[in-house]
Amino acid sequence: MTSEPERQHVRQMIGFLQDRMRSPDDTGEVIVRRQEVEEFARSAGMDEAEAWEIFRALKPSAWQGQYMDESRSEEGEYTSARISWVDLGLGGQAYLGDQ
Repeated sequence: MTSEPERQHVRQMIGFLQDRMRSPDDTGEVIVRRQEVEEFARSAGMDEAEAWEIFRALKPSAWQGQYMDESRSEEGEYTSARISWVDLGLGGQAYLGDQ
């Protein structure tokens, strides 16, 4: 079961992604880097690693796009994604329901 703080973090992350989509590039997409997610997490009082996990878990229920191959870290994890769509409604519901 998902706790209320976890639900709030999911809502905050979706809000962050919605804000980022307000300034897309010429293709209608935005690049979201792990560093940006971590900066957002610090400003929102969230754990940085937890915020990145929430970001990853929300694909594809709250955002669609592709992880960028050129952004792989030495550990093999992606560190950024090119996002083409963010749910403007109840996007985190699938994530919240799975907890």
